[in-house]
Amino acid sequence: MIARLLATASAAALFVLPAMAETTALLIANEDYDSVSDVRRGDEPADAVRALERAGAQVFASEEVEGAELRQALTRFSARALESDRLLVVLSGRFVHSMTETYFLPTDIRPQPLASLSTTALPLSTVMAYLAEAPGSAVLVLATDETSGDFGPLLQIGLGALQIPQGVTVVSGEPRPAARFVNRTLASAGADILEGARRNQLTVAGYAPRDRAFLDEVAETEPDRAPVGDSAARIRQDIQAWRRADSIGTADAYRDYIDANPQGQFVRMAENRIAALEDTPEARAERAEQALDLNREQRREIQRALTLLGFNTRGIDGIFGRGTRGAITSWQRDSGFPETGFFDREQLVRLDAQAERRAAELQAEAERRQAEELAADRAFWEETGALGDEAGFRAYLNRYPDGEYAEIARDELEDIERAKRRQADAVDRQLWNEARMENTLQAYRDYLELRPNGAFREEAEAQIARLEEERSDQRQAAIAAENALNLSPSARRSIEQRLAALELRPGQIDGVFDRDTRRAIRRYQNARNLPRTGYLNERVVVLLLADSVRSIFR
Repeated sequence: MIARLLATASAAALFVLPAMAETTALLIANEDYDSVSDVRRGDEPADAVRALERAGAQVFASEEVEGAELRQALTRFSARALESDRLLVVLSGRFVHSMTETYFLPTDIRPQPLASLSTTALPLSTVMAYLAEAPGSAVLVLATDETSGDFGPLLQIGLGALQIPQGVTVVSGEPRPAARFVNRTLASAGADILEGARRNQLTVAGYAPRDRAFLDEVAETEPDRAPVGDSAARIRQDIQAWRRADSIGTADAYRDYIDANPQGQFVRMAENRIAALEDTPEARAERAEQALDLNREQRREIQRALTLLGFNTRGIDGIFGRGTRGAITSWQRDSGFPETGFFDREQLVRLDAQAERRAAELQAEAERRQAEELAADRAFWEETGALGDEAGFRAYLNRYPDGEYAEIARDELEDIERAKRRQADAVDRQLWNEARMENTLQAYRDYLELRPNGAFREEAEAQIARLEEERSDQRQAAIAAENALNLSPSARRSIEQRLAALELRPGQIDGVFDRDTRRAIRRYQNARNLPRTGYLNERVVVLLLADSVRSIFR
């Protein structure tokens, strides 16, 4: 965790604005999240700290902030905010929103109910309350990407509708242009906010008069630096700054030049040099993927294809975070492509073909295994249940609880149990009825203790085995894995339809996973040599829907 909190009290002593109002800024930049997708370049707005300090602002800045650090940063900012005349808040990272509120997320956030979110995330209404204390001199910059989707019940990823107080300016957009905007517009005396936002393709809402600057007074230079005099002196200083940057020749050196000389004559040249230096294979690959303009469903198809081929994307959510990028890189390595972590059209065509072939292989393998299982199932039935006695039925169900003849065996055992009830003595029958009504491990064990040779001993032992299996850690883990999928009713119906198409008899197609559905899932898992739990996980869903993997370009 790279967490830092900079309270630059000495900045006011080095860079004093003559007879100017005090400016306080809070800047938090998050990129690397634990449980939600990362925000690419989310940390870049942190580069604006130096420019803001040079302009005379008191800056409280933090990077990769967890929940406790987020509250601490806000507390330190708020202590100065109410005494300041100009306020700036820059939040870069991941946001989520409900119908009425938007929250800025710390890096250690996990999906949670709406009721508890305000205790771990930062509500923007709280930020707005502080900014409202400096009407006409308050700016909020919100930097994030275009990722969307569910975060939990009643919560969506992204910026929601904001309730902006009178006199507060809100600027929003991608992290990199937002960083340039803070560096070159908000930290520059007299720089027009609307023009700076337009130049960086940012959106402005709230208080937005024409020709408005955040800083309208010029900061003095450092005491040990020669004061800038007339136009010729300013030109000489600009040329010297450019020569220093150009002699170093790094992207950071050119950025430093731009930050220090936002109106300099070499700004465009510096931007071109930065673009050339950053024109890496990864950057070109990223642009190639962006040109594909993949939508959310196409991204899900890509994640499904990668998972089908054995590359773990850590989710089928249509969000290309660290897990998906790592899976893409691994696939590229195995397929002989440059390991960039980004797809181009040729690679997607190859991926699609591989996924369809793998789906066909898995289906053929499952059909072969299912045929072998059915033959073994029938042979075992002939030696057990087909003989028509209780021992045979129980032996069959013990081996094939979801077998071809399981329903017949259970029906026969129910008939046998009814006959036993009629023949059992009154006490035995009463004890068994009480155990069945309670239907717990202890109730069945009590019956066996009281009637070790009772008429219902076999049924009691079978019920104990069933309940113990249901309470096992493996079963609980399987249930948790299915719950984590958060399947919608339509997704559940699609799964039932697929099971029905495979002739696994899931019962009614209604999105409700009842006993018939669980049995069909177990049969599916058994045919594909998967753990036979009766519950879904990500891999089972991917395999079930494997035949739906189709070219994203169709």
